[in-house]
Amino acid sequence: MNKRFLGAVICTALFCCSLLYNGCAKKKYAEQDARPSAVWVQEAVIYQVYLPSFSNEGTFKALESKIPELKRLGVTIVSLMPIHPIGELNRRGKLGSPYAVKDFLAVNPEFGTLDDFQSLVKTTHKHGMKIIIDFVADHAAWDSQLLMENPEWFVHNEEGAIVSPHPDWIDVAKIDYGQHEPRKYMIAVMKYWVKNIGVDGFRCSRADLVPTDFWEVARRELDKIKTVVMISEGALPEYHLTAFDLSDSWIVYNALAAITNDRLSVSSINDSLNVERSQFPRGSLHLNFITTPEKTMEEDPAAERFSPAGAQAAAVLMFTFPGVPILYNGEEIGSRKRLDLFNKTDIDWTMGSEMRRLHERLGAQRSAHPSLRSGSYTALTNSENKKVFTFLRSSGPDSVLAIISIAREKKEVHLTMPAGFSSVWKDELSSTVLHAEDSLLNVPLEPFGYRMFVPGVEKEQP
Repeated sequence: MNKRFLGAVICTALFCCSLLYNGCAKKKYAEQDARPSAVWVQEAVIYQVYLPSFSNEGTFKALESKIPELKRLGVTIVSLMPIHPIGELNRRGKLGSPYAVKDFLAVNPEFGTLDDFQSLVKTTHKHGMKIIIDFVADHAAWDSQLLMENPEWFVHNEEGAIVSPHPDWIDVAKIDYGQHEPRKYMIAVMKYWVKNIGVDGFRCSRADLVPTDFWEVARRELDKIKTVVMISEGALPEYHLTAFDLSDSWIVYNALAAITNDRLSVSSINDSLNVERSQFPRGSLHLNFITTPEKTMEEDPAAERFSPAGAQAAAVLMFTFPGVPILYNGEEIGSRKRLDLFNKTDIDWTMGSEMRRLHERLGAQRSAHPSLRSGSYTALTNSENKKVFTFLRSSGPDSVLAIISIAREKKEVHLTMPAGFSSVWKDELSSTVLHAEDSLLNVPLEPFGYRMFVPGVEKEQP
């Protein structure tokens, strides 16, 4: 297992356990409001790119040529994994880890030039989308410019030797945030990419390993330049007060595998959502995902884990559940290949046309329905409550009823609709129309079936 990711999993697991043991009791952060985020952040669909896998060329130019295609997919924010030169010392694999940054102010020459990257930024903006990059604040490569010029900025052990953040992270050295100078330098780096190059924010790798007050100061400085988005690869409630717009939520990811393997029922997801809300500031935004770059190295993609049909159901859940969906490149075609971060692994873009069409429809529905972007969430009970999600998203007059099966067999689902709704329901994904009788809606579902209903117009009686 990738040790770097194992630490993240353990931290997340411990965090989730603490939430469950504390129940839904209000905590100090939940009594406060999350920092306000721009509308384009709240309503985002994020697409995460690892350039070496995204195309045969693995370049900025290759990605730039696909920006119109991502636009059709409904993507509003393109998120690039680290774009910087990678260290040579203790390198892992042929490519090295993208998180072993050699120069924070340069781009990896294998991806192209800085001019190429700036062209990508401009093209992305031209299509009405935002573009962000990963920012690795906790550590740098052993042969990085930062360490070569300022070894005193790094953490040393009792013998005076510079140390790694973790014994298994052999290719990086830990930066010392107990000092003012490295803090000042890293904030200047972030400002450079926003002000000089035009990026719209950062996904901050292992943000939980860096003091919160650093992120708070960095955010204040960036806000002076323009409105940005800040994403934490972590799950600390305090981050949402002043520093970050979004953080990882493992609710959807962990639930799918557990429910599919009969370890949890669907109701546990609603319980977890309530617990999460009881810990985080009011209005906190979280990312919905069904894979991560690290996960794709160690386990089969969703199309293999759940079957292609199961991957489609998971995608529907990701786009309809409260939060902001984030796709990892290849996910939109149901890629069945593990993507290695340390060695080049190409995505087979000739497959998955049906899966791509589903994602395009999901992106269009999220754009069309404010209830899916920022509406309230009401869990609805049904006759197959162990394996079938049923919930209502509402925003003013707009409502969407989501019905998603995680069962490997057919189901006939019966649910009672809340009072005040039409008896006619139209499936936005298939154009099927169903009628509720005495508020009871009966819905047939195929294995891993899904529906996205909106209230229809009832015909007047003659």
